[in-house]
Amino acid sequence: MERSSPTVLVARRVVPGREAEFGEWITRVTEAAAQAPGHVAVDVQRPDSTHPDEWLVVYRFVDADALHGWLDSDTRARLIREGGDLIVGEPRMQVIAAVPDDPGVRMVTSYLLKEGGDAVHRAVHEDVMSVLADFPGFREREILDAVEGVQPETVVILTFDDEPSLRMWLDSDPREKLLSRLDPFIEGTYTTSVVAGFVGWFAFNAAEEPKRWKQAVIVFLALFPTVLLITYLRGIFWPDAPLVPAVFVGNVIGIAVLTWVLMPPLTRRLSSWLQR
Repeated sequence: MERSSPTVLVARRVVPGREAEFGEWITRVTEAAAQAPGHVAVDVQRPDSTHPDEWLVVYRFVDADALHGWLDSDTRARLIREGGDLIVGEPRMQVIAAVPDDPGVRMVTSYLLKEGGDAVHRAVHEDVMSVLADFPGFREREILDAVEGVQPETVVILTFDDEPSLRMWLDSDPREKLLSRLDPFIEGTYTTSVVAGFVGWFAFNAAEEPKRWKQAVIVFLALFPTVLLITYLRGIFWPDAPLVPAVFVGNVIGIAVLTWVLMPPLTRRLSSWLQR
């Protein structure tokens, strides 16, 4: 798995009844992060069935210096103080590897290994990979070893095609048996987060997910002129193209234009309307 940029996941529990205030606050936090030097992307995931009690925020920066520059900045410290009364307990932070922007579902598990537990940990995870090699929907695994002063916990990232595939693994007997071998070598408990993709067309921050019809309007505003332009240019440069190749090439170009050219500025410009 390519590590294209350092990534940190922050999980927070919100004071019951103050979700709307938290949504407004976390929007200000991530908007500030987007202005920080070296910012690549940020994604906020509201509580759902995979992490029912936590809001997850995933930050990506171009390098470790830029990431720590944001985490240690006065701007972030001020915002954290302002939102302190909206959060239950201490936030949980994990430094993880960057992963490709795809729709897979990732389970991020962290734990403290006891002294002398490295050999058992490696052996258990080799057996885990033997089981997962034939497991439906499994894609890949990455282990991030603990780094003194940066990341005290060992972090394991498992990627699956979708949530049902991940759920099958979580509920499986082989997983339970393998983890039971590791339990005596773990200090404390496992901490697990499930992240369903790091970025998306509407992966900006809001107290409420944008209404579906508003998302459809934004997609239409970007898609309609894109299709018109592609059709016009195809008529000039490839007028006799067979139907199937023409549609295929048009779709590839259209999706690329929407994803990297039109949707990011549109969602930023109309974010206030989307969140109302």
